[in-house]
Amino acid sequence: MMKYPRMSVRIIHAILLFCALFGLPQASPPSPPIYPQAMPHLPGPISWAGTREFAAGSFDAALLAVKTDSRRADSLLWLYKLGMMNAGAGNTAEAVDALNAVGKKCPTLAPLAMEQLGDMAAAAGDDPLAMDSYGSALGASGLPQRYRQYLFEKVKSLTDRGVSLPKSGSWLDDYRKWERRQRMFTAAGLEAICDSLIAADNIAEADSLLEQHLSDLARRDACGVVDRIFQKRSGDTTLVGTKFLFSLATQATGCRNFVLAERMLTQAQRRPDFSKAVTARQSSLLAARIAYGREQWQKAIELYKKYDAAYGGESEVLNNIARAYRSLGNTQNMQVWQDEHIKRFPSHQQSQEILWLRAWNQEEARQFRPAAASYRRIFNTKGRRTEEAHIRHALCYYKLAQYDSVIVHLDTFRKKFPQSNYLWAGMFWQGKAHAAMNRNEEARKVWNEIVKLDPSDYHAHRAMQLMGYADSGTGKYHKAPPNTVLLPENMTRAWLDSISPSSTKKRFSGADSIALRRGAALLSAARTDAAAFFLDNFETNFSGNLLLQYDMASAYAIAGSNARAFRAARRLAWRIPMEHRERMPMQVQAVIFPPFYSTTIRQYAERFNVDPLFVSAVMRQESIFDAAISSPVGASGLMQVMPATGRLIAQELKEPNFTPDSLFNYDLNIRYGTYYLRKRLNQFNGDFVLTLCAYNAGSNNAIKWRDKNRKAEYDIFNEDIGFLETRGYVKKVMGNYWTYQRLVATPGYDYDLPLEPIDDYPWAHEW
Repeated sequence: MMKYPRMSVRIIHAILLFCALFGLPQASPPSPPIYPQAMPHLPGPISWAGTREFAAGSFDAALLAVKTDSRRADSLLWLYKLGMMNAGAGNTAEAVDALNAVGKKCPTLAPLAMEQLGDMAAAAGDDPLAMDSYGSALGASGLPQRYRQYLFEKVKSLTDRGVSLPKSGSWLDDYRKWERRQRMFTAAGLEAICDSLIAADNIAEADSLLEQHLSDLARRDACGVVDRIFQKRSGDTTLVGTKFLFSLATQATGCRNFVLAERMLTQAQRRPDFSKAVTARQSSLLAARIAYGREQWQKAIELYKKYDAAYGGESEVLNNIARAYRSLGNTQNMQVWQDEHIKRFPSHQQSQEILWLRAWNQEEARQFRPAAASYRRIFNTKGRRTEEAHIRHALCYYKLAQYDSVIVHLDTFRKKFPQSNYLWAGMFWQGKAHAAMNRNEEARKVWNEIVKLDPSDYHAHRAMQLMGYADSGTGKYHKAPPNTVLLPENMTRAWLDSISPSSTKKRFSGADSIALRRGAALLSAARTDAAAFFLDNFETNFSGNLLLQYDMASAYAIAGSNARAFRAARRLAWRIPMEHRERMPMQVQAVIFPPFYSTTIRQYAERFNVDPLFVSAVMRQESIFDAAISSPVGASGLMQVMPATGRLIAQELKEPNFTPDSLFNYDLNIRYGTYYLRKRLNQFNGDFVLTLCAYNAGSNNAIKWRDKNRKAEYDIFNEDIGFLETRGYVKKVMGNYWTYQRLVATPGYDYDLPLEPIDDYPWAHEW
């Protein structure tokens, strides 16, 4: 494991917002670091005294910091913060006095103060006062719709407890409309409304309502509704219209409940009015889909062929016939129908996938010329593979050692797709082809261009390693990387402002200014979720204002929301023009590659003997530093640990109280994710690439790729990883890792690294 010097702790100059409205004086910088010298301004400066402590739950410390702030002014903003800190510390009387004063004297901050007063009243059991307070907040002008709905939810929680709505209020009509939609667009609410209609013998209206709004529900909820409706009514099918019964069968098919779908379709087909309610084409296609879903392959083939003969082919029909033949082991007929798909739909994405798989299989079989020809057929198709097909086409010639052809083909690609996500890959392999022919100056020229245009990209780092700036094995820089500098903060801000395109520097409207000030006030009180209701507009509609994006990323970090900070930072990174990335100040790079959770990462990295920067690199890609994130397949938290993996790790670490929800605890998630990385590093003898393949696609796939390409050079091995997602994942994480390596080698970048990492741990190899 590498040894790093501890970076000196730097004072953060973190100051945000709105002096102009609230009369705060210019301030000198406050304390502990998140980013080196970050000074978020937004509309004007504001003291961040107490914000960090408040975000951490240290309410008494936050209150003391606010009261003793040398930059304080007896302004309404300071009074709002004082009220919020007192509320957190449990000093109710002092909080009420301060927030009431703000509510009476400051229209900009009034809704925020009244919301907090409502929360305090509700917590104290004074529901009528809470309702009055929320009503006062909702009466303010210029509130974003999402913030209004957020307040509506608080009002609804009171009405659910029996509190009456006020008799008057400009917001009441909107609330009642929202509340009805809420009842209707939840599974339980929609069912309740429909059951009440059925009880009143309004069956047609109930069915119409269900048919109209089932698609508005989340899929899981809609699937549950379909199942329960059929259970309720299957004994008396006359209660269900034929058309609606067919739509329920269609919905059940989408929910992959094919047995239920078949029962519903069969019942519908027995109706005398079925042919009038449902077209033969609709019925035929649904029957084929159900058979396919039930893995009745021969039946599905027959039904799909019948549909194809009667109505003409669709991509789904031809593709599913081919897949059904494959499932039956009939590869000859599978290829016949795949060819038919390509013939009828030459530009279709599925045709591209068929051609891609054929080309990939040929390349794996070392049939490089046929593979190159197959990849070339993809050039004029549509889909996600088009641009990568050009890279694979060139790689086939590289594997044939026809390096001049590689250069020519990739020159054509660069001209055809100057904005491609694969541009750096193409340039990198051009450099490799030059180097293979000992044209080292030409190779360095191409590689330096990548480094100049996108220095944090995987291919830029590989280029720097091949040019001798860093070690190819560890990524550790042994030459000073070009143009990574810590500038004075005023110069950093001037640089960001200077590279923002003038066409994107929109002026704020009056409403924008008020929303920005409200969002900033909420951030100063560490209320990041509520602040986002006001600030999201500025991330999306003022995305070209790079200085504003930098300020918001810094401000969210100070207020304790790493996830929102990084989302703003990613938008900033995407919009920095390529021609300026080479000279990106270290402060901006630190915002884009933040040291979030580094203390906890360092703790478990030492325990399990893993490079902490590697853990940060994985976390940045897996979760974008969002501890509450979940994937569609159930992976959870910062390191995206699957519940089953979590249970296994809990057993191995002898932690008996694990539950799947434990994975949303950032400390546990980092511990388990780091432990799992160590297991995979042990399994693959410290190989980072294979470890990442296993982390993303499972150990079995990593072993398969290792064994198949054991003799391949490093760059070819990475290009030949068998899954598109995993290829991209490995490159992104390694690019992250090498960027962190470069940043910690730059004076001024703060990452909580161990002073003397232990080379081995007593139990590091026990797994």
